[in-house]
Amino acid sequence: MSGDIGALKARVTLQSPLRIADEIGGAAITWSDEGDVWAEVAALSANEGAALDSLTSYASYRLIIIRRDDVRAGWRVAWGARLLRVTGVRDEGAPRIQLTCEEETL
Repeated sequence: MSGDIGALKARVTLQSPLRIADEIGGAAITWSDEGDVWAEVAALSANEGAALDSLTSYASYRLIIIRRDDVRAGWRVAWGARLLRVTGVRDEGAPRIQLTCEEETL
């Protein structure tokens, strides 16, 4: 992880899933903003795949943010017009944590 505070250049919004029950026993997922943070964003990989007669591309990213105890896999990160799904959180008790994220686009 980068030790330089100047590396945290991207302003992102952390969002947690919120399950809202409906009248027929189901639920819908909405997203609740949990706060804006500065992040270091690095692209890790990109690939394409075909599913159901459409071409899907995936990109993975590593984000480093100031330590928070509430961030979990399953959250998402709004980064400009991009939405990144948090797939993993690396927390070693250091002042910063690392988020592994995926962006899926059609």
